[in-house]
Amino acid sequence: MQNFTKSMSIEFYGEISLPTKKQTERLKRMYFARWIYVLAVILAAVALVVAFTRSGWQFVVPLIFAALLGGAGLLFVRLPYGKKIQAPWKVRVVIDGEDIVWTQYLPQKEVVKKKKVQDVKKVFRTASCYYLVYNDVSNAIVCERCLLRRGTFDAFEMCFEGKVVKKQIPN
Repeated sequence: MQNFTKSMSIEFYGEISLPTKKQTERLKRMYFARWIYVLAVILAAVALVVAFTRSGWQFVVPLIFAALLGGAGLLFVRLPYGKKIQAPWKVRVVIDGEDIVWTQYLPQKEVVKKKKVQDVKKVFRTASCYYLVYNDVSNAIVCERCLLRRGTFDAFEMCFEGKVVKKQIPN
């Protein structure tokens, strides 16, 4: 695997499409909603402990907050997308050897980040793109499949062998 990745460079370049932007935003929202649900479950558990250990209505406050958090999680996933989705996301992702260079072209400047291939924890593969996930999906690198300029999908997946996971993102 190492010799293969060192000899081939893979590049994705261009503007991310609107459907992929929406899919990416949905994936991020689902990730954060999961954390909101975890907090709601913890608060509900606290309410149960308080209900069984103390007399009175002291369990109501954590129970109300748990219900509010659960509702906020549902709302968060369903809210309409903002202007961030409409703005252009022009990017270049170059995988060369053990390095990944991600460049975003903004109207006033370029943002460049360098990462290591070995630091990628997971690669989510959807029908339209790949997400290179380092610590969580909220800061994943998006590699839209139609923007592949150099290399092949087989070479890309070989770079991340054992880390590629097929992912379905509901509408």
